[in-house]
Parts: sequence; C-alpha cells; structure tokens
Amino acid sequence: MRLWITGIGIVSPLAVGARATMDRLLAGERAFAPLTLFDTAGCRSRVAAEVHALRVADVAPRGAAAAWSRTDAMAALAAREALGEAGVSAHDGPLDLVVGGTTAGMLETESDLAELWRNPGTWRPTERMLSHPLSATADALASVLGPFRRVRTVCSACSSGANALILAAAWLRSGRSERVLAGAADGLCRLTFTGFSALGAMSPEPCRPFDLHRDGLSLGEGAAFALLETEASARARGAEPLCELAGWAARAEAHHITNPEPSGRTAAEVLRAALARAGLAPSQVGYLNAHGTATRLNDTMEAAAIGQAFGPAVAELRVSSSKGQIGHTLGAAGALEAAIAALALHRSAVPPTMGLHEVDPECALRHVFAAEPLALDAVMSSSFGFGGSDTALVLCRPGLAPAPARLPPSRVLVSAAATVGPEGVLGTAGGAVYLVPVAGSAPAGAAPAVPPAPARLAFEARDHLDVERARRVDRTGRLAIAAAVQALRDGGLGPLGQEVARSVGAVAGGAFGTIDACCAFVQKFLEKGARFASPAEFPNLVPSSPVAHTSIYAGLGGMVISSHDLAATAESALATAVELLEAGEGAAFLAGSVEEASVAIEDALAPMFAPELPSDVATGRGRRSEGAALLLLESEAALAARGGVGVAEVVASLAWRGTPDAPLSELPPPPGARAAVVTGRYDALGAAMLERSAWRAAPRHEVAPRVGWHEAAGGMALAAAVGALAAGRWDSVLVVGLGRARGYAFVLEARAPAAAGPRPEPLPGDAR
Repeated sequence: MRLWITGIGIVSPLAVGARATMDRLLAGERAFAPLTLFDTAGCRSRVAAEVHALRVADVAPRGAAAAWSRTDAMAALAAREALGEAGVSAHDGPLDLVVGGTTAGMLETESDLAELWRNPGTWRPTERMLSHPLSATADALASVLGPFRRVRTVCSACSSGANALILAAAWLRSGRSERVLAGAADGLCRLTFTGFSALGAMSPEPCRPFDLHRDGLSLGEGAAFALLETEASARARGAEPLCELAGWAARAEAHHITNPEPSGRTAAEVLRAALARAGLAPSQVGYLNAHGTATRLNDTMEAAAIGQAFGPAVAELRVSSSKGQIGHTLGAAGALEAAIAALALHRSAVPPTMGLHEVDPECALRHVFAAEPLALDAVMSSSFGFGGSDTALVLCRPGLAPAPARLPPSRVLVSAAATVGPEGVLGTAGGAVYLVPVAGSAPAGAAPAVPPAPARLAFEARDHLDVERARRVDRTGRLAIAAAVQALRDGGLGPLGQEVARSVGAVAGGAFGTIDACCAFVQKFLEKGARFASPAEFPNLVPSSPVAHTSIYAGLGGMVISSHDLAATAESALATAVELLEAGEGAAFLAGSVEEASVAIEDALAPMFAPELPSDVATGRGRRSEGAALLLLESEAALAARGGVGVAEVVASLAWRGTPDAPLSELPPPPGARAAVVTGRYDALGAAMLERSAWRAAPRHEVAPRVGWHEAAGGMALAAAVGALAAGRWDSVLVVGLGRARGYAFVLEARAPAAAGPRPEPLPGDAR
C-alpha cells in the first residue's frame, strides 16, 4: 500500500500559501523583523518571524472570532489550501484529522491567566479562554472544514507536526482511514518567547543555523497541513500525487528535557529506521531539510547524526535548515519543514540555509548556501523536540520505493495498569477499588455512599521516586512517573533502565496542561519583567513535558507523544496507542493521562468546558481532585517474545466526533454474562447511548465518586476495568469516555480464564 500526498497548504512568515512560500524560500528571503505582537522588553532578542496581516476575524466563522486564536486561523488557512489542492472535502466521504502543536490560544489568553492568578475566586471566564486548550485548534478546524470522523491532537514539542503525519500514516496503513488531513500550527506568544529567552537559547539577531558563530535560535510562527491518502483512494477519484510518504520513524532519546543527546546516536537511529521503512538506500536521498535550530548543542548533534546515518553518501546529500528564513515555528516546524521538503522534491529545487556564512567544522556537511536546481528522487525531513522526541520522514517520487503490503492489524494486549489516586499508587489489580455501581444498575437500585475524593492527593514523591533524579520535574510529571514506574514493574519490564525499556513508547496527556504553572509564569514576567522568568520552570510548561519526563526517568526509547482531548484525554491517548500498535508502530506503549489539582481549572476552565457538571463541582472547591493512570499496552508478538500473555485484550477501539448513536449501537453484544460497563463519570448522554446498544443489560460502574471529578477520570476507569478483569471478576468490559461532542469506546476481554478454584466475590452490582 502506497501513501500519497495529494495536497499541501502552508501559512508561513514569508507568505500565505504553499507555492508563494516556496518561491520566497528559493529566492533566499528572510522573514525576521522586530516583533509587533507584544512587548519584548527584557528578552534576549526582539526579532522574530511573524505572520503579518493576519486577521483572525477574516478566517473565523461569523460571531466566533473572540473564541479563535491566531494559531486556529493559521491552521484553518493552511488546512483549507491542502484540501483545495487535493480536491477533497469532508462531505465527499470519511475524512480524519490529526493536529499537532504546543501553543494553541496562549497569546490570546495570557493576560487572563495572569489575572486569574492574581485574583483567584473573583476572576470571571472570558470567551477568549475557549481557545486555550491545545485541542481547541482541532475543534476550530472541525467547525469550518468538517465534519471529520476521527480527530486527534498530539504534542511532542518541536516534533509535533512530524508525529501528526506519522499518526495519519498509521491510520492509513492499518485500514482505519482512507484520507487524513494532518499537520500542525503554532502561534507566537509571550510565554514561549520569554521562556526561550530565559533559557539563553535565543539569538539577538536573525539565527545562523550550522554557522561557526551561531548563538541561538529565532522564533517564528506558522502552519502546514497535508492531505494524505492511500493510492487506491487517490486513483479512484483521479487525483495526482505531489509525492509519496514512503518512510518514517520516531524514537525518544530519554536523555534530558531540553538538551539533545550529544552523540546523536538516537537521531541517527531514527534517520536509518525511516530509510529502512522506505526501502531506500542513503544514496537515493538527495536532500535533507534539517531541524537546524542554530543552537550550539542541536546543530552539532544533528550533523553527527546525519554523518552516522548516511555514511559515505553524506558527501552528496544537500542539507539546509529553513529556520534561517522562517524561524523556529515550534510545534508547527515538523509539518512545515516536511511540506518544504515535499515541495523541493516536486519542484526539483532545494532551498538554502540563510544566515550560514562560515560552517562550523563540527557541522561539516554539504550545506546549501543558495537555492540550487536539483533533480531529486527522495528527500527527508528531521525534527527533534524538547524531551528528546526525534522524528524523521522520507518522501519520494511516487513508485520509487518498494510498495509495502497492508499488514493485518496486530492484536493489542494490556499487560499492566497503574493508578495514582486517593488510595495511593496502585498496581494492576488495585485499580478496581475505585469502581462504584451506578444507581439503578445495582441489584439494590442505589449506589453505595463513598467518601469524597480529596482536593489534593497525599502523594509524596520521595515515597515512590528517586527525587534527585526527578529534581527538575514538577508535580504533574512526578504523578505520571509514579504511575509509569508501577505499570512497568507490574508488566515485568522493570527494573528501569534495562535495554527492554528502549522499545517502550508512551502516549499520555492532560486536558489543559500544567495550567497553574503557566498562570504563575505569565503573571511573574508580566508584572516583574521578562528577566524574572525562570529557566527551570519553562520546560515544564510544554504540554508534552509530563510524558517527556516519564520517558527520561524510565528510559523509554519508543515514540513518545502527548494526546489532548479535554475530558476524554485519557481515552484519546489509549486510542492513539492502540492505533499505533495496531499499525506496527512500536512494540509497547504506556497510555493514559495525568491531572494535577488546579485553581485555574476549578475557577476558569471547568465552568466553561464542563457546564454539565454538578454546581458543587463546576464552581465549588474541594471536589475536583487529581490523579494519574497509565496502561501498559503491547503487541501480541512483543509480549509473546518475552513469555507474557497479558491480562486483557483490546478487542475493539472506537473514536468519533459529534454525538451519534452509531458507534455504540454497532458494537456486538458482550460474549458472556459476566460483562460490565465502566465510565469515568456516568451521565445522561452516556446512559442514552448505552440504552440503544447491545450492552444495555450489563451492570454499570463509574469511578468519579471515588477518584474525583477531574479530567483524568477516564484513565482511572480504564485502569479499574483492567483490574477487575485481572482479578477474574468479569470476562469483558465496555469502557466509554465522552466529552464535548466527542467520544471513545473500548471493549476489553480477559486474556486468560480465571485460575481454577473459587471465583472472587463479585463487585457490588455485578450479579444480575
């Protein structure tokens, strides 16, 4: 099966439009100028690559501009161009969407966050806050370009856009999709500008990638999207490809939250793996669009990695960094630079590295100093993100690479689960303690009284972690690490640091990120000045930082990303991990979510994004709690190779947008009488959907009364279901997670019959 790119859209600081952007790149133009979006006083630099003449009101639907961000507007323009060039509409048939990014509406909401931190309890939500969640950009695209059948938001810092394309490829390869719109967008904001300044990573002048005298990066903003589809889909509608996505790879360095692994070992592995997947030799690749940030450590590492991966062929490989012209566009960079590489292939011309005058001897490669016409058969793009998330993509002329066969989906097994909640850090069997029968589904007809969850867990990191190793990790990251360590041990992958952990990836996220820390960070530099911004705090504000910290602490070397979907974030993370394993994109993944107790969420975001919650939850204090839950998922082949059988199998995984009945109503009935339904929080919508499904007679349980009404409750529900299956209490479970116009469902079946002997006592509400 071949994967074709039939449409590309770009919004860059040089131009709005893919072809106009490429024209200016080839002309050697640079987009840097003094920043006008906000005051840069006190920062190391005052220049950036800004998208000028962008008016959100011109792009957003009528009456919705106040709830849209610059990030949303750039994404919409680029995505619309990609669809238009491909000749595809969401109304032509099933179309899926993957969006990468890191900032969303941060620029628009920063003043609100600062005011919220200054005056908790008295601040009132504004419409601008609707653009704050990372998933807001995907929601905005769905509102103007949808309907999309499946929507996902991913983050891996600066490789987010490249990993969005990999997830799209996984959906296509496994047969879940025929067409996917994938890309990324990020807008400039004070938080990232001040944060990179605090790290000392920014250059006072326009950046100079790979130059001997380089002294830091320059920030930019933009968006890029591509329409990916199977060759069969494109041919059926007579579409011509721009190029073929032939190879890809993603690995984690597990080294440091900001600094790259100096040797370039993992980056070289990723480049080699992407080439191997494409079935191409290094000598067949004529151009590589490098990550090339113009920072001391990154450029040296990347040059070493390219040399290791390409060997003698590196002498003929043209290399350039687009960041010398459009700046570092953060989460959008991976998608933008892949799009530029695709256009270089299509136009037989490679763009230069502007700002490069004297090559650093440690970065000696065949750099492109001026645009060069060049017949190309294959090109690559590389992206490296905070936390060591390394990604490479291979694009080629259609038909050049060997056509990979569509593989039968791999069976996905659950080998362990762990929770951090009111009962402490619990392993696989322990999660079932949080199950509470739903009133009316238990024999007695009423749910038992349970103690309210604490507002803040009695979690002491020193009881579960080496705090010296985790000294720069915030509370959210430590909660995630504690769950990961427990799940890995239960799954037989401990002790940490063993080589086997290098095969494990992770997909985890939070609904709103570490928003309290963002509020405090923004409030400090807005009131006291940029020089008071803490370089130690900034890395923890990136949405993917908890999962990145987890990877570093546990030595995870697989693909590491975060997934974000409001109250269904844990379910979106599990669905993503299942889809990646199903498509053969790894051997094992930790999947779930983490939420920290948050004043900002209680005061501002919960009332806006969960208005259906009881008033004492949405506006009160003390009922919203915190927690983390991670499941260890493995492919059947990987688990069998180490002699494991798992505790459960994911026999169905569904994801949808809107509130259709079809997803649940089409599920087959449970295979036996010992079945149950589990949710994070049971509500009227879920009840109505279940009543129209074949699972209507199964007893229902929720976990929110025990774990609190926080956004990670869905992960706790998944872990609790696994615990009940592991204990032999049920044979199958349907886990349902619903959010605003979004839903997920998973059918889990016990992997092996319960051991011979008396059955365990049933949970309340199990007997029918």
